[in-house]
Amino acid sequence: DGVECDVPKYPLSLAEASELIRNAGGILVHAHPNDPNGTSLVSITPDLDEQARIIKEYMLDYIDGVECWHSRHDAKTTAFYIKFAKKHGLVITGGSDCHQKPLLMGTLDIPDWVAEQFRH
Repeated sequence: DGVECDVPKYPLSLAEASELIRNAGGILVHAHPNDPNGTSLVSITPDLDEQARIIKEYMLDYIDGVECWHSRHDAKTTAFYIKFAKKHGLVITGGSDCHQKPLLMGTLDIPDWVAEQFRH
């Protein structure tokens, strides 16, 4: 039924990953920065201003966008990261992120203008 594969993983720095992705024509988006159930900045600090400081200091040169809508982000977090992304010229993304059960796919109302950012 399923296909198993064992693809080796190679550790990359954020700078290396960013260069590879950008050279391939992709963009690097910081996924769910305030997800309390994942490996996000909330594991370092729940304070949104402190999260923003960390992104500015350590990540801003290497990312192209921020996931602002996420199934476990509240309205305050979404608004905070939209403002942050606009201030820093970052792409604004969102998704329901289905790594968990029950599946949450399709549970977010993301405006059409978010997809329009990707039209060339």
